[in-house]
Amino acid sequence: MFSLPGHTIGDAWFAVRDGVAHCFFCTSPEPRPSWHWDIGHAVSRDLVNWQFVGLALERGTGESWDSQTLSTGSVLARRGRYWMAYSALRRGENPPTRKVHRVGLAVSDDLHTWTKCKHNPVNERDPRLYERLGPVHKAYGQWRDPVLFDDGDCVYQYVCARGKSPDRDRRGTVGLAISRDMRTWQVEPPLQVDSIATEIEVPQVYRIDGRYYLLFCTSADRLLPAFKRRFPGHPFRSADYSMVGESPLGPFHLHGTGEVLPPDAPVQPYASRLIQWDGQWVMLGTPHGGTRHICDPIPVVATESGIRAA
Repeated sequence: MFSLPGHTIGDAWFAVRDGVAHCFFCTSPEPRPSWHWDIGHAVSRDLVNWQFVGLALERGTGESWDSQTLSTGSVLARRGRYWMAYSALRRGENPPTRKVHRVGLAVSDDLHTWTKCKHNPVNERDPRLYERLGPVHKAYGQWRDPVLFDDGDCVYQYVCARGKSPDRDRRGTVGLAISRDMRTWQVEPPLQVDSIATEIEVPQVYRIDGRYYLLFCTSADRLLPAFKRRFPGHPFRSADYSMVGESPLGPFHLHGTGEVLPPDAPVQPYASRLIQWDGQWVMLGTPHGGTRHICDPIPVVATESGIRAA
């Protein structure tokens, strides 16, 4: 378990190099609110004992595009370098609940020293394809939680987004942008995913044994009533979910409730990520509502119906 005395810890993401796991996470000195995140960095050789090594990225200054807060991201190793995608907000742009998320990149050669790209932000919501605001929790412009996936010739970026379907219950979706050079990004229509919630947070895609798995999280109050009615009496809560697809672009389908962990699991992380460690897939995340620590690794398996506890 990783904690940082005197600081909150939000969503975390990971990279592994030479037997060392690198954890990057949203963090803020207490009691500052979550609108003032920087990105911290810790390392481990066993995913249990962690050493804090400092801040990987700090908020911008003045009126820069990332001056209010940095937010959830991901790290990708590509062609000899490491790329960190992150979302951010600009200070003073709008009231907090109406702010606009944009995505930027930082680059590193060793996972320790990071440089923000000069051409940031690299992409944001396309109003022709994605809803600006909606009657949802934190109704700011949904283009956040970027996760990168290397498909060889190009890189896919998945984000939490709201589409423009005439059926408002189908607007909670996974946004998509594509790049071949990590500089120029083309915003594309959202992925085809089964409707489950008004927001699909921290969407990630993993290729495991020939299948593609969409891992994401959402809270009980964001779940669609029609979805919850399919499982009467089920104790829905803030949780991680998965869908299964045949390509990195889907379509992705839900099997059963889609929950990764059962309701009675002793630890209930949120915004979790998968790491392959010593030949076993494990999941790590921040227990929902706590923002105090990152849990110890939880073994999981990839099945034909989704990611499940081992």
